[in-house]
Parts: sequence; C-alpha cells; structure tokens
Amino acid sequence: MLITDHGGPHRALVVDDDGVLRAAMQQFISQLGFAVQSADNGRRALELFQAQGADIVLLDAAMPVLDGFAACEAIRALPAGRHVPVIMITSYEDEESVDRAFRSGATEYVTKPIHWAVLRNRVRQLVEAAEAARRLRQDRAFFQSLVDAIPDPTLVCDREGVVRWLNQDAARHPLVAEAALDAPLRLAPGVTESESGESDPQAILTRIRTRVVAADTPLDLLLHCVDPQAGEIYAEAHARALRGVEGANFGLILRLQDVTARELEDQRLRRQVTRYGELAHRDSLTGLANRRRFEDLLHEAVGTADRTGERLAVMFLDLDGFKAINDTLGHAAGDQVLCQVAARLQLAVRRPDTVSRLGGDEFAVLLREVPGCTVVLELGERLLAAICAPIALTDGPATLGASIGISLFPEHGLDGATLLRRADEAMYAVKTRGKRGVAMAPLPTGP
Repeated sequence: MLITDHGGPHRALVVDDDGVLRAAMQQFISQLGFAVQSADNGRRALELFQAQGADIVLLDAAMPVLDGFAACEAIRALPAGRHVPVIMITSYEDEESVDRAFRSGATEYVTKPIHWAVLRNRVRQLVEAAEAARRLRQDRAFFQSLVDAIPDPTLVCDREGVVRWLNQDAARHPLVAEAALDAPLRLAPGVTESESGESDPQAILTRIRTRVVAADTPLDLLLHCVDPQAGEIYAEAHARALRGVEGANFGLILRLQDVTARELEDQRLRRQVTRYGELAHRDSLTGLANRRRFEDLLHEAVGTADRTGERLAVMFLDLDGFKAINDTLGHAAGDQVLCQVAARLQLAVRRPDTVSRLGGDEFAVLLREVPGCTVVLELGERLLAAICAPIALTDGPATLGASIGISLFPEHGLDGATLLRRADEAMYAVKTRGKRGVAMAPLPTGP
C-alpha cells in the first residue's frame, strides 16, 4: 500500500464515461491502496479535484461535457494541479492525439485495452516520483525559509559560483550586482576588499571561493563601496564552504553583515586621535611645533646626522620688546604679534626645517643639511630682519626685535639637549650685548 508522509492513503481520481471500465479501474486502483473517487466526465472531475484534490488522476480522453484534454489543461491550471501526475487513458493511438495529450499536461499516455500490469507499475512509479519531487520542493522551501530568516543579506552558491539561494536583502544589496537565482554571483563595480586592497570584484570572488574551498574555517573579509544614493557602505563578508558527508565541496554560503556605522565611527575616532595627537605636538596659538615636538625632532635629527655625517644647526630666538607690547596694547595684540612672527619665520626657512614656539616669546629653529656656519649666520640675519619689520596691529603698527643664538652639530654638541642649551647661551650673550643681534655659540675649549 502506498501511504503518504502524513499517514493516510494516497488519493486517486478515476474519470471515464464508460461505467464498466470506470468501476474496473476504481476497483483496481483501490487494491493498490488508494482512496478512490470517480467521475463520468471532465467537468465533474474538475469539480472533485478542486474540492478534494488527488495524488494521481487517471483520465479518459474521449468524454462528454468536457473531454480529457480540456480537463487535463484545467487541472494543470489549478495551484494543486501543477505537479499531480495525470495518466491519459484512451483508445486513441494516433500521433496527433498523443501529442495533444502531452501538450495538455499529461504525465503518461496509456491506450485501451488497458494492460493492467503496466498501469499498476506506472501508477506506483508516478506517485512515488511525484512524492519525491514534492519532498524536494518542501526541502527547498524549508531551506529558502532558513535563508530568508537570516537577518543579513545571504547567498548560497554552487561550486561554479552560480546562485542557488538568496534572500531578498541580498537581491538588492549595493555590493551585489543584480543577484538572481541560477545566475553567476557578481559583486558590484567599485567594490574593494580592505585587507588586500583588491579592487577587481571578480578577483575578490575568486579569492573567497579559493580560500573557503581550501580551508574548513570561515573566511571574513571587509568589503567597501560607494553607492550613489546611500554613500559609503561597509560590509563584513562571512563565507563558509558547504561540504558533503565525505568532504566534497558543494559550494559556499556568503553572508554580508552591514558594518557601515562601525567603520565610519572608527574612522571618525582615528581622525580624532590623529587630531589630538597633532594638538599634543602643536602650539595652540601659532600652530607651530611645541617644545616637546621640537625636542623629539631634534633628537631624531641628531641620530640621523650621526649616522650620515649631516650637519645641523639650532637657533634660539627671544623677542625683544614683546613685553612692552603685551603690557600696553593687551594680550590680544600680543597674540597677534606672536602669530605674525611665527608666519614670518616659517616663510623664511626651507620645507625640511622646523620652526617651534618653545613658550612665551621664545622660538627655536632646527636647520637640516647646513653647509657651514656662514650660511647659518646669514639666515639668522634674514630672520632678524623679518622679525624687526613693522607688524600691523588693530591699534597701529608695532615694532620689536629679537636676540638669536646659534649652535651647530657636531661642533657645539653631540645631543639635542646640549645643542639647544648652547644656542640658548648664545642668545643670552646677544641680550647682554644690547639685544637685536645674531651670535654663534663659541666652540668648546679643550681641557
């Protein structure tokens, strides 16, 4: 007996206008374990099928009211009739009738007089095949429901990279180019992969497929693209191989987890950290390197010069007359003076050189690759002239001067602290002599 997977017998619908043959078929099919309904014309058969359905239909071709060909077409048009096996039983043996039967949707064609052994086997085979096909459709629907239940865009591809399952989110995801069932998976143009920097979407897919086939561990990649409507999009691609019981590769499942908010926030924090780092090394008023940054750069420059034989120079500058401007015109005017002095110093030195505000009205300059002391003294005079030029302020022009001391590496010291101290001493020597001048630190004397 053929039993359905829900525990009851299969149902058969026997349709024939010949009462004797219909009764014989009904008895024959009942002996096979089917619950049988019968009808004497196609219209009645269609009504019974609509009301109760059937697992197989045995249908005579030549009948009144509605013949078997029309009835078969009508049954196939019903949702429940799309997959039910239909055996057309008829005395017609011509080629045109056979073709018409199959065009109408018949699954099998049996001629009269009926060969009962053949019919018995065909009924069983067709019902078993239909049942297997139904279970397969259920399995596919079940697997599709699993894919649909995944909250992230998800695609399942076979070994050739052809999409076999996908959920709605995957079909319209900006990183995926027109994803569709039974079509090759393609990433959208402009997708890049962060780890390798790969910007060829096909190469990214090849890398994913190659790596998941070679390993049993999941593969996680960060993908990025810029969508015209949504802007920047980041997604973590989680890929895992699908394998059979013996380890054969069946394909892969790919899940795209949106991490745009996380990545954009991470970028914002990195920019903020960079900005804070820069602020920690910059003078907040003038934007110049602060004392800490200057000392670090000087230490690095001395280490490099010690290896390469390069000569360095350090200038220590202290403004003359700045306190008077600050006291008479106010701190705002003093800040303007400091900013304009900083700008003039930066314009006067080369790009590799470093200008720093050490604090208050003290500045320092690190000069790299200096040819000799004469050139450095000449630059010191130019810096002095630039500082002494009138400075435009809100309350009118102001003038001030500067005392500048210079030290050289390696002549005046072999470390940054010594060079800065010797330049500071030379600056104070200028102050002692009357200010507004440039002086080179004296060479150290022997013991």
